[in-house]
Amino acid sequence: MWKKKLYIENNLNPFSINRSKIDLFFDCNRCFYLDQKHGIKRPHGTPLVINNFIVNQFKNTLNKYRVSQKVFPESNKINKNLIPSNNESLENWNHPFKGINYTDKKTNFKIKAHLDDIWQCESTKLNFPVIIKSTSRRKNISSENIWPGYWKQLSLYSYLLIKNSIETSSTGILVYLNASENLPNENKKIDFELLIFERKLDLTWIEPTLDKIFKNLNNKIVPPSNNNCKYCRYQINIQNIIDGKL
Repeated sequence: MWKKKLYIENNLNPFSINRSKIDLFFDCNRCFYLDQKHGIKRPHGTPLVINNFIVNQFKNTLNKYRVSQKVFPESNKINKNLIPSNNESLENWNHPFKGINYTDKKTNFKIKAHLDDIWQCESTKLNFPVIIKSTSRRKNISSENIWPGYWKQLSLYSYLLIKNSIETSSTGILVYLNASENLPNENKKIDFELLIFERKLDLTWIEPTLDKIFKNLNNKIVPPSNNNCKYCRYQINIQNIIDGKL
């Protein structure tokens, strides 16, 4: 089945690239090329079962405000009155096997992503793309020391919303559910601190990146190994052992 998803040059049908594959391209051009053109995928990492469970429980709380169309009180932390969107397309947009998409005519790529959520400003009616993450960090978390990839992720969500004719804010929102370092209390519960960050999003990287991906996939030659990629280094070390260089 996976062979049907490989990139074929000059195919009239749009080629789907999801958000995680764009992250892979930034991480390593070679791994991206081997994945998308030859079906050679990186080994899967450990699933974040507990983190995903916590996020899903929080989403259930958000749904209560979504149904009642009331302001989510914690949004006042960023001086806004935001209501979880009840857009009729949202169910598809945050579905892992559907998502939101847009086909870029220049490259014939269908860019896909599944959204965590969208919140709408009560006064301006602008929509904010939202990412929800569960973590446990000792350091003080700020918008400056958060992994930059999350803001890039939000930028792509904003881009897709705009391409789907949604009135979208120039900023994105990241929600962190940060677990307490303390031991579970007498009720065997772990306390979480809810942190909300807002930041202006940069969309200028998206279309130039699609052009680079197009060039990557239409290259007849496999990109060189990336010394900063642990998977490339692993392959190189194995080959050196076979060749007697180690």
